[in-house]
Amino acid sequence: MTANSEPVTLPTRTKVRRYFFLLIVLGLSVYFLLPRFAQIQHALEVASTLKIPLLALALGAQILSYLGSGYLLRAVVRLAAKPFSIVEGALLTAGANSVGTLGGGVLGTAGMTYLWLRQRGVDAGPAGLGGWIPIFLNDATLSIISLLGLLTLMVLNKFSSILAAALVLAVLTLGGGMAALLWSLTHREKLMPLATAISNFVARLRRKARDPRATEVAVERLLEAWDALVLQGGWRGPAAGAALNTGFDMLTLAFLFLSAGHGVNLLVLVAGYGVPQLLGKLTVILGGIGVVETTMVGLYGILGVPTAISVVVVLVYRLFSFWLPTLAGIALVPYLENRK
Repeated sequence: MTANSEPVTLPTRTKVRRYFFLLIVLGLSVYFLLPRFAQIQHALEVASTLKIPLLALALGAQILSYLGSGYLLRAVVRLAAKPFSIVEGALLTAGANSVGTLGGGVLGTAGMTYLWLRQRGVDAGPAGLGGWIPIFLNDATLSIISLLGLLTLMVLNKFSSILAAALVLAVLTLGGGMAALLWSLTHREKLMPLATAISNFVARLRRKARDPRATEVAVERLLEAWDALVLQGGWRGPAAGAALNTGFDMLTLAFLFLSAGHGVNLLVLVAGYGVPQLLGKLTVILGGIGVVETTMVGLYGILGVPTAISVVVVLVYRLFSFWLPTLAGIALVPYLENRK
């Protein structure tokens, strides 16, 4: 360094770490993205060839899927003094699902469904079942579809340790739900203390006095609705609604594969559908974003579907089945709040 020269300023350790981190991110991006540029280009080519009539059929099937959810909700609360239409049930489902997706989770979905049903004159018992029974039946249906899909993968010799873990998860989900149902039917004397404890906790959170009589009436109506739904054969309508919901959702995916020019048979469709959906519902990630898409694309890749086709089909499917209903549900919240 000469006498007239300025002193050299070295970067601080924080800047060094920042630059080093940026360099790593850029290096990993180049390493992972460059080999996939050809796949991305192929996926764009596939997207440009999607057949519009079959896309319209896929969207129609998704609408019918939500109407199946509306039928499910209507069948659960059919004992209410003021029954509602299937379309109204579908709108309630879309709105409650959006609230749950935005952070409330299962409790948010069930709670908003209960609140909106009560605002429409539905008794507390059927409204409580309307909040929880659709969630349980839809998850149970997905568990059964997941089991069938995993058995298909075993027959095709495409099984792995990860899929074995998914099989255990599906069994636990289905078994846990059935155990909760049986416990509620066989331990009715314990429902009141449990409901009292929950109401006390909620009252403390809201800093309001608890009404013991209201809790007793709610439990009595819940058991009456439970008996009508389970013991008197009233489960058939809700079960049919859950089957319609899942069936038309799978039909959406089938139409999208046809639109991409790569039809799949029923076994392949089932094998790649159930497990990703179930994992998406059981994760804490917003709407299972990333989990559903990655798992579904990977499974269909194992089953021989070209990656570019599966990527396009799954992304469009998620647009129809998740993003559009979520945005529509958010827009419906003011309408559902004011329509009392």
